[in-house]
Amino acid sequence: MRRKDKKFKIQYKVDDKVLSLRFETIRDFLETDFPKNNNSMSPTNDTELLSVTWHKQPLFEKCFKLGEVKTLLKDFNPTKLLRKEIYSIEEARDKVKDVLFEKDKKLVKVDFDGDLIKGNSQRYQTFFTKGCKCVVCGIEGKYFAKERHLQDKSYHLNLYAVDNNGDEILMTKDHIMPRSKGGIDDISNYQTMCKLCNEAKGNKLED
Repeated sequence: MRRKDKKFKIQYKVDDKVLSLRFETIRDFLETDFPKNNNSMSPTNDTELLSVTWHKQPLFEKCFKLGEVKTLLKDFNPTKLLRKEIYSIEEARDKVKDVLFEKDKKLVKVDFDGDLIKGNSQRYQTFFTKGCKCVVCGIEGKYFAKERHLQDKSYHLNLYAVDNNGDEILMTKDHIMPRSKGGIDDISNYQTMCKLCNEAKGNKLED
């Protein structure tokens, strides 16, 4: 495996030398016994790590010993979303309204409290022109969350509804005519649908 394909990296210091180890997955790291191969330059569980990165993004804001990092990452979920802010639908609409259908890529970034977000997303176009209510079950999006995945560098907005149990339901952009059946990527072929209904629909045509 090429070095650049290894997405998990730890840095540490031995005898004033900064060293690093890379792993294809976090699971590979967790299953590695340290020190590796009795190598004197390999870290031990008591070695304080200088940095821990996944897809070049730092996982921790402070330093931990290697053994502590193993414990912290035992239940690591790389698909977990990091949430930074919440915006009302009105706040989000007001921020993106001037660039919602902008074609020039240089003009579409909108400042959401220090984070630049692409304001002409087809999801936002759908929510703000077709409505924030699921066309199947009727649940309605109530707010946007500014979020990113751990491996992403930039944030985006996700629209959420809240069900009767108080659980968040992600709202999605659905293709009315599925792409697998010739549907086009255009606002005329989009509708708002909650994630649960969208997954249930799959690539079927609506009745």
